[in-house]
Amino acid sequence: MFADLLLPMFDDDYYPDILVAEVKQCVEQFAKKLSKPELTEHDIYHFAHEAVISINAMKPQFEDLDSSLDDTAADYIAEAMMMAAQAEGYMDIEMEELVANREW
Repeated sequence: MFADLLLPMFDDDYYPDILVAEVKQCVEQFAKKLSKPELTEHDIYHFAHEAVISINAMKPQFEDLDSSLDDTAADYIAEAMMMAAQAEGYMDIEMEELVANREW
């Protein structure tokens, strides 16, 4: 599953691969936290918000490389996080809530 995470961003020259790889690591770390047993919905959103804080911190790096975390990137990242949650069996998670604290 993780091999295809954020593949559209990797395929788009607008997004620097090195930064997309860092975003992917954040999503993978989020997914790893979801593998713990008996998480509550609150736990899941808390872990998601932690991941998004890390991604928010990358915004200046994207801008330095003439790129950005635009709406398209936000959609790709939210979808990747949603896929990670669903892979762990959390089907009732709100995709927008996963990235609610985004600054991009």
